[in-house]
Amino acid sequence: MPKLPRLRLTTHAQMRMVERTIDIDNAKRAIAEPDERKADPYGKIRVIKKIGGRTVVVVYSDEKFKDRKNEYLVITFYYLDK
Repeated sequence: MPKLPRLRLTTHAQMRMVERTIDIDNAKRAIAEPDERKADPYGKIRVIKKIGGRTVVVVYSDEKFKDRKNEYLVITFYYLDK
């Protein structure tokens, strides 16, 4: 398994993590080894990863922290299934 990235969470992402009981390690795994990855022209990246019977979606930006290797700004994350 690759080294898990460091994450910075927006206030929105912090609130959603608590509200949706997101496991932060699942978000890290999704970024490190996504099943699907899509970038938009505004620097946001959306990754999807199936982990333990659940599908996690993470939207993040790595543009803000280019000076910090392996660190990502998480904008939001959620599970597609319950």
